[in-house]
Amino acid sequence: MSTRPKPEPPGAARAVRALLAPVVACLRGDDEGVRLLLDDTCEAGAAPDAVRAAPAIARVYLGLAPPPDGAVGIVREFPFAAIERFGDPDLVAVGVECLHVARVPDAVETIARAVFVDDVMAHGDRHALEGAVASCWWCALRSARLRNVDPIAEAAAICRYVARVA
Repeated sequence: MSTRPKPEPPGAARAVRALLAPVVACLRGDDEGVRLLLDDTCEAGAAPDAVRAAPAIARVYLGLAPPPDGAVGIVREFPFAAIERFGDPDLVAVGVECLHVARVPDAVETIARAVFVDDVMAHGDRHALEGAVASCWWCALRSARLRNVDPIAEAAAICRYVARVA
């Protein structure tokens, strides 16, 4: 057995992992796990990168939602579901912004994402990361349920895909 450490994944892959790990914990209902993962990400200084990845992750899930209005329904239902799950209107506001960035045309996506990250990071790493996790949690949950797939298994597959193309 080798004692060499595993090579670190590229920055984009780390950001996706930092975002999707608490999303999966949230899908499992593991609030303590979510808290610990968020703490670890913030302590490592990786929150801005994870928040930057959130609109891309949400975009993938929204793109998978079945027509005619799967993606629209996910975005429309998010505020109610997030308030029920997390109970924090400020966190929901961050998630709503994330979902709006996820839906902008490709031509302005880079600018919209930069503005989103700058805006939400002004509220602090933890708050911005929680809002990003909330939006991706809802997209993962609803998109998977609309297609009758396991959201946890799919989150792992999405993580591998986005890390590969990031």
